[in-house]
Amino acid sequence: MTTHFEGEADTPSGEPPQTDPRASSVSLEAVMADGSEAGVERASYENHAVFTSESTFAETGTISYDDGAGALEIATVSDGTLGPCAEPAVLHGAAVYRITGGGGRFAQATGLVTTNFLLWPATGRFEERQAAIVFVP
Repeated sequence: MTTHFEGEADTPSGEPPQTDPRASSVSLEAVMADGSEAGVERASYENHAVFTSESTFAETGTISYDDGAGALEIATVSDGTLGPCAEPAVLHGAAVYRITGGGGRFAQATGLVTTNFLLWPATGRFEERQAAIVFVP
């Protein structure tokens, strides 16, 4: 499953700094192992990120699909990274999440999700690309 998200996150605050990014899909492609369409059309998420250093974070959250027809619980495998990129006003980040649970059509799901994202810290806006391989019994 590949998903392009757009979202926003408040400026991290507290000690350690924390924020709650949230996003909705702009596009989503989901196919089964045999190449057939999986019938998933939309996704959104609400996560909780805790900064473990100036440039690393741990994150947990829920990705919801098709307005509640299914959900994946995720947590970073190890710290994600966030730092400068070629565009001066933009930060580039990446993380790997383990699927820790699921609901609805994704009950008992396992797998991994990778993400690459760009964050405009002045506004809190971000764009993200996720790739997931999801196993459902």
